Amino acid sequence: MLDDEDDPDRHPETEVQLVRTNSGTGGLAEGACDLAVVRRPLDDRRFDSVVLGLERRMCVMAADDPLARRRWIRLADISGRTVLVDRRTGTTTEELWPAGARPVVQETHDVDDWLNSISTGRCVGLTPEATAHQYRRPGVVYRAVRDAEPVVVRVAWWRDDPHPAGGGGG
Repeated sequence: MLDDEDDPDRHPETEVQLVRTNSGTGGLAEGACDLAVVRRPLDDRRFDSVVLGLERRMCVMAADDPLARRRWIRLADISGRTVLVDRRTGTTTEELWPAGARPVVQETHDVDDWLNSISTGRCVGLTPEATAHQYRRPGVVYRAVRDAEPVVVRVAWWRDDPHPAGGGGG
């Protein structure tokens, strides 16, 4: 049951616009938005957040990769591969794998470059499930990673200036 604070009809006059930014704060620090959905903890004391839920972690690979025939994979299946990550905004770090079984990691800072590189078959990526829905692309497939920790999804706001319709507060 929803209380008044959680009622979606409580602020019908509030306009919602989707703004995508390639920033660790989801656009908050840049002034692009009042509330942000982020998948990395914001270690900046200027922001506050609450957990919305968890997302499955997916492996992204070239459509002709031998692993693409599977319905799901395990982290060990890609530990000998090159994994492409975005350390600024991504959710994948070497710590997902045991110390002796970590993959080679290369960096990128743009989702289009990330997907283009993965489509060549030279590397793979790991990402929250939402990426599979938002970035469908010929030449790549997404497969669930059965043994990876899920990605925590948060909504964040400026600690000293919460959006009135956001339900957050100091």
